[in-house]
Amino acid sequence: MLSFVKRAHLGRGLALAVVPALLLGMGGAAVAATHTLTVTVVNRNGAKVNAGVKLVEVLSSTSYSMRSGTAKKLPKGTYAVLTSVTTGNTITLSGKTVNVSGSAKLTIDARQGKPVGLGLSPAPKGLEHSLSMRICTRTSASDGIEASGSFGTKLYVVPQSSKYLGFAALGSWSDNSGTSTSYTVLHQANGVPGGLGRTFSRGQLATLRVVQKRGPSGSIYSGLAMQAVTSGCGDSLYAGLGGTDKPTISNVLVSPGTWDVRVDSSAATKSGETWNIGGYFAKRTVSAGKTYNLSFFNSAWGPGAQLPVTIRGVVQFGLNDMFSDPAFPRDGSVEGGDKASAALSFGGKAVAVKQDKGWEPESTYMYYTVKKAGWYTLTNTATRYYPEITFPSGMLSTTSRVTYRFQTKPNASALAGVYSVHLSPAGLSMTNKAKPGTTTKVAIKLLRGAVDPDAKRGIDPKVSKMTAQMSPDSGNTWRTVPVQKVGGTWYAIVTNPKTSAVALKVRATVAGGAYTEATVFRAYGIG
Repeated sequence: MLSFVKRAHLGRGLALAVVPALLLGMGGAAVAATHTLTVTVVNRNGAKVNAGVKLVEVLSSTSYSMRSGTAKKLPKGTYAVLTSVTTGNTITLSGKTVNVSGSAKLTIDARQGKPVGLGLSPAPKGLEHSLSMRICTRTSASDGIEASGSFGTKLYVVPQSSKYLGFAALGSWSDNSGTSTSYTVLHQANGVPGGLGRTFSRGQLATLRVVQKRGPSGSIYSGLAMQAVTSGCGDSLYAGLGGTDKPTISNVLVSPGTWDVRVDSSAATKSGETWNIGGYFAKRTVSAGKTYNLSFFNSAWGPGAQLPVTIRGVVQFGLNDMFSDPAFPRDGSVEGGDKASAALSFGGKAVAVKQDKGWEPESTYMYYTVKKAGWYTLTNTATRYYPEITFPSGMLSTTSRVTYRFQTKPNASALAGVYSVHLSPAGLSMTNKAKPGTTTKVAIKLLRGAVDPDAKRGIDPKVSKMTAQMSPDSGNTWRTVPVQKVGGTWYAIVTNPKTSAVALKVRATVAGGAYTEATVFRAYGIG
């Protein structure tokens, strides 16, 4: 998942655009440059134009920028020359190589461009087609230019067989509703081909079955997109597939390879703006003909995978990783917007406290220099907080709390000898609700991972006891529920009340007495 900044009002980010992008470098190396290069750029109407040009010296990967029609002083060498030419409703990308020695000249003629296109067989009906393309350098530090087109914009590339250049095109077909079947395919090549007319058959594609639930998110609106993850020129090419304000199950058919399945949540602010308030990057490698399942916005959002750590005698803990989807516990908070209060105790007395009042400029951490060896207890309570937006009525996962009891000592550098606890209720509806009087099986997932290489992980402790409780009244009263272990996974068995929501509390105790207790209020709904 994208690690969202705390005030992530980035906009919906999934709208299709027809915008050529010329990614220009910021100058080159400070070396003597007694040679020159003059680039002439001709558009598709045959007129000379003033265009931005990117240069990459292929041996050093040093990047330069220039304008066409003007001589550029450069060190002697071989350069990849990249530019984008817009003529009316056409965009032409060109990548060429040139040897710079003395007064070198190069002409880029967009009239030599060949049309770019990707197809599906059979062709989908009633869907909007969008296309993105990129020419990149195949050097130690890759650079490139790209363009995207839809709504009648035509894309062209000027062929070039240089080993220093690569090409990629990404096509998508969608009705932009975020609810129906859509398609995304990627094609890559070494060199720049003489146009592209590749067609993918349905049998060459993998199927991603994408579930987008509702309930714990701070918005009822979510958007779906695909982004390529590859070592080639197509890395990070992006296709927005639309958004919806309803829970939905949809299929995305994609070409084989590795993709980030991106789902974001956005909401209208009180001032009328639309902000991106969080989301997921779910990385999947897929094969032709196979089906893969993904589910987003699952209950219950609770404490993330972070554990207390002692580094050179200082206990460290971040207050903000407290609302994580159980399907993605290692990815941190899936939405910005919370306030938190933490306390560290030793011998029954608080030795450190820390607060995040919401919308602090940076993530908030607690630090405490250990003075005595022994047992420490750290508790952090977080509440959803987003003053600029109005949360949906009946929102779930409104508050979460975690308590860690662990041993540490002065000068230690070690991960706390406990687990992070994640609660995943099964059998809920698309709005994360269970029917009154039914039984819900809650999987209890345990993780233990260090993010600081200086922290000794040690041997993972053995769980000696697992207990669970539920509350039908927002924590005013608690009832013990049965816990069972099946195939290496612990489960809490909850008989559902007739109230609007269930709070859950689970304690995982390990040999020696250390434990983690995780609590999620409004963990899932009833109805």
